Amino acid sequence: MGNINVLHLFPNIKIVLLSDDCLIFLLPRTHTHSIHIERSVEGPHCGLIPVGTPSTSTTTTGLRWNLDNTHMSFGGLISTSNIVDEDQVMVTSDSDLIWTISLRH
Repeated sequence: MGNINVLHLFPNIKIVLLSDDCLIFLLPRTHTHSIHIERSVEGPHCGLIPVGTPSTSTTTTGLRWNLDNTHMSFGGLISTSNIVDEDQVMVTSDSDLIWTISLRH
């Protein structure tokens, strides 16, 4: 959780957390994000988690279960069990989100 907090504290610095089986980075609320999926090493499992404040409106394309102006918050819906369906994922939200994606071995 300390590493997630660092992502939230420094939204203007591109920090990527990498482990043996996933990578994580922050999607700041300031703009729409286009995430290129390198299918030879990434996916298919992914997630979006609001950090700092709940999201009252998150919209995605490129996922198996896209979000359409969806409200997300701890204690409510968070998108932790989604699947990447396209080579590009688009994300727009009114709050900072954590993007997580599995890595292939």
